[in-house]
Amino acid sequence: MKKTEFVLSDERAVLNPVSLMGDEKGIYFTFRTELDAIAQMLPEPLEPAFPLVSGYVVEIHKPAFASPYREAMLGVYARYKGQIGMFPTAFLLSGSGAEMATLGGRERFGLPKKMCESEDCIRIEKNGECMRGIAERGGVTLLDVSIKLGQYNNPGTGGIYGEPEPGKKCGGMSYYTQPVMEPDGTGFDVFKQVNLYTNIAEYTYRIWNPGEITVRLQSSENDAWGHFPVIENMGGAYSENDIEMKNLQLVEVLPAEKRINKLLVTRYDRMILGQEG
Repeated sequence: MKKTEFVLSDERAVLNPVSLMGDEKGIYFTFRTELDAIAQMLPEPLEPAFPLVSGYVVEIHKPAFASPYREAMLGVYARYKGQIGMFPTAFLLSGSGAEMATLGGRERFGLPKKMCESEDCIRIEKNGECMRGIAERGGVTLLDVSIKLGQYNNPGTGGIYGEPEPGKKCGGMSYYTQPVMEPDGTGFDVFKQVNLYTNIAEYTYRIWNPGEITVRLQSSENDAWGHFPVIENMGGAYSENDIEMKNLQLVEVLPAEKRINKLLVTRYDRMILGQEG
């Protein structure tokens, strides 16, 4: 058995800088929603760019920073100073590497990650050319997406993803928000600021098989995945790829007031937030 020490040397006392989700396999999807629903949850100064929600249900077999894990995600398209990027609104993780991936994602990038109770609460089922991705937490199916491989629901959907194909690299900007909490001197903790980050995600594709999708979302007491109404299923794909997160940058430090209430529910449950009823 490999042994470790309680104290790291100065040279090693850093978080793993390689953010590579290797050998990722699963279902990607996009649907049209209400622009107001996106505006309600975006913290200033981010603004809605398109009335679209994209997401995935995947198995990540070779992450560089953890054991294998499963992950489901929802994200919207936001504009900041004229530049458009993906703003993740919710993540759910399961599997042996889920704890490290959750903690690393929240602490380094500020990502709104939560874990569910068992590995099978996130799963992908296959039946010939049809597939289904499911994400559950607390007994509620938050995401249920079906895909029939062949073609997109809407022919223009490939452009949303950068027209992926085997061997192609596609990248794009993302925005992350990191709430920063400190003691206030009276025995309580308060959120002092919100750090706004930009980051580049680069996808290297091995497989991209388009398909018609059907997305179903629900909310629970602790997870607001059903916030976005599904107006039109645009399309999706079964994909096998590697994703590398590159060039994380702090672009603005924002006052927490008027922003923090939009960020807490995606990171914490009602019990820790002290909400009643």
